[in-house]
Amino acid sequence: MRQCIRIIAMTCIITLLAFGQAPAAVPQYRLEFLSSTELADNALNIWLDTFVEEEAGRILAVLDDRIKDPEILAKAREKLETMPIDEIRLVASLCDRVSAAKEAPRADIAFSLVTALIVLS
Repeated sequence: MRQCIRIIAMTCIITLLAFGQAPAAVPQYRLEFLSSTELADNALNIWLDTFVEEEAGRILAVLDDRIKDPEILAKAREKLETMPIDEIRLVASLCDRVSAAKEAPRADIAFSLVTALIVLS
């Protein structure tokens, strides 16, 4: 009996939705259709945003470790927001080398390059 009542209720709801006469209790969703290029652009932008956030996080971890002045850190963060993606990737790669080498001279050289790239961007 319950099965029959459910089927009748669902049939009524489906027919009312089909004719645009759905009751107020049933939410009506408006679907927006995007073209394939818009979907691809949205997916690419989401991927780039997450990629840049991950790279910037790695860069800021090294900068926080090496730079103690909060004003300089704030300026570096502002510069990172405006840097092109290619430069962010390069700086992140150098920061990986800095964090891997720690106190070695090559870490100091890589950090000097990071500093120069951020200042000159």
